[in-house]
Amino acid sequence: MKRNETNGLAKPLFYGRHSYLSRMFNILDSDDCSKGLMIAISLLDQKNFLYFNKAFRSFIGKKIDALTDQGWEYWYQSICSQEAPIVKNRIRNFFGAPYDRKPITLRYHLYDWGENLIYLRHEIILYKLGHTTMALNYFYDVSEKERLENCLHIKRERDIIDEENGKGLISSREKEVLQLVAEGHSSKQIADILFISNHTAISHRKHLIEKFKVKNTAQLIKKASKIMEL
Repeated sequence: MKRNETNGLAKPLFYGRHSYLSRMFNILDSDDCSKGLMIAISLLDQKNFLYFNKAFRSFIGKKIDALTDQGWEYWYQSICSQEAPIVKNRIRNFFGAPYDRKPITLRYHLYDWGENLIYLRHEIILYKLGHTTMALNYFYDVSEKERLENCLHIKRERDIIDEENGKGLISSREKEVLQLVAEGHSSKQIADILFISNHTAISHRKHLIEKFKVKNTAQLIKKASKIMEL
């Protein structure tokens, strides 16, 4: 079923106890709300999206019908092939977690409706209403930031973690591990998400603690969050 062109619903309007969802979607899609912020909403027990706001529909363009019909699987297909498996695995693991799981932030490249490669920052928050749990997806196009960093010869996959002398760079893999550590994943869970061995995940965690010059995971997260975005 096609979305409602007026209010961006990707499903028929909700009735009864779910009517509040329709009212919420109308608020999100108003001209005075969420300007420039791309939003998509889905239910955890469904593979398809419930809602896209105007900014998101403008961004995705002609792909909106396929995304409405095929849901998350179509979204994964639009992601850069090298990044898609990890992004897909992280989102699936997050959706399978308890409701009290902290929001996650992902960064990856995706092809828009014009087949342009866009660098996205994707935040997912679980929002519980009664017996219904929704996934609120916020998308930010940070392509210009990436291009600027490349022009300044700043490699996106490495971050300076020592404020005082600029030493101690972490690799892209270590940054992925650090992000997952900050989200509360165990070494085994990190290994499963990143398709690496448990031993490798433990080694990455150990090296991060050494590079940040801290004694434990709690101190690692605290210090890293002050220096870089997690």
